[in-house]
This record gives sequence, C-alpha cells and structure tokens, in this order.
Amino acid sequence: MSTDVRRMLEWRHRIVVALLLLTLYVASFGLSALEPLGYLHASGVQDLGHTLVPSLLRLIGEDRSEFVLWLGTLPLELFFVVIFFSVLLWGVGVRLAFCLYTMYLLHWLCRQLTTLVAPDETVWNFPDWVLTFGSPGESDLWFSGHVANAFIIALATRGRDWRLQSVGWLYLVFQIWLVLATRVHYTIDVVGGLFVAYTFHIVSLKLVGAFHKGDHRAGPGLPNAGGTL
Repeated sequence: MSTDVRRMLEWRHRIVVALLLLTLYVASFGLSALEPLGYLHASGVQDLGHTLVPSLLRLIGEDRSEFVLWLGTLPLELFFVVIFFSVLLWGVGVRLAFCLYTMYLLHWLCRQLTTLVAPDETVWNFPDWVLTFGSPGESDLWFSGHVANAFIIALATRGRDWRLQSVGWLYLVFQIWLVLATRVHYTIDVVGGLFVAYTFHIVSLKLVGAFHKGDHRAGPGLPNAGGTL
C-alpha cells in the first residue's frame, strides 16, 4: 500500500472521529436545553424513574413495603456472608469478594461527602422483627449499593450456566425496580451504581490479569480474564 493511500485512510479516520465528536456535542447541547420531565418531589428534586415506577408505599402500605425491601435485600446480605466464607475456607471468589466489600466501603464514604434530601414516600427501614446485617438509612442515597452489588454479581456469572446467568441478570432488574419503587434511591443513584460496579469489574479483571502475567501461575481462587467468580 502506497504512502498516499495510507495518508488518505488516516484522513478518513480523522474525519469519521471528528464527525462523531461533533455528533456527541450536538446531542449534549440539545439535552442541555431540555427541562427535566420526572416526578417533582416536595424538595424540588425531579426524578424520571419515580414517574415511571409506582410508589410501593402507596400501593401496599408501610409495613408490607418494609418487608418487601428487607426480603429483596436479604439475598445480597446472604451473598456477602457466603462469599466471605468461600474465600476463607476454599479460596474461591477472591476478586468478586474484594469488589463487593470495597464498593460497600466506598458507598459509605460517599455518604460523608454530601447528604441529599430523601425522596417522597421513602421506605427506608426494615421491620423491627427481622435479622439484618445491613445498615439502612434515610439519607443513604448515592450511589445505590443494591444495584451496584447485583450488577457486579451478574457480570461475574459470565461464562457460567445460562440458568445462573439468567438468575443474576433478572435479580439486577428486580433490584432496580425495588430501589425505585421503595424510593430509597433516585434514578441517578441507580445509574451511579451501574457505573461504579462496571468500573470495579473492569479494573479488577485488569489487576488479576497483571497479577497472572507477573506470577505466571493462577493464585488460589483467582478467576481468569473471562470474568468468572
């Protein structure tokens, strides 16, 4: 291939990239001119997800809503316990465990930075008679730990049985519905949870890959680059 042809291809690539950048800018400029369309809370916050997902408190009452929130959170709490002992006893699930526990710490660190006003009709507590390992709180908003944990668990099912993957992804969808229906999070908290979990997933895989390159042998319980548990 001649030098002139190579330069022409380079220019074509530059033009394509430049057009994509302009498209992104124009789309951003158009969005900046739109007014938010979501539900207007008493605090003045507008939230689109709370318009699309009905309030659970209004549908079934406070006591039942608290029970649904606890029951929907229970699998995540049990998973934290199970993966801890999985790492301790068999050395399995090390990467995922570090992701979950580090995100949990980051979640509470974020709470110290900015305390947001809770949405209307929030179901922020569990029933008094249940056992819980978590610490629900009315101002515990950004980011959604429920969504982040469910998302990174779903990502970790990649390459496994399709039934396990289906359970993981369906549970993620359920968690998104749960936190919006109980109003324990704004929609932006859900987006933040997805972003944080995916970032942790990618970074942890790169760290594991770097460890394998340096050591040339798999450590106990460390997954391959396919993203397994």
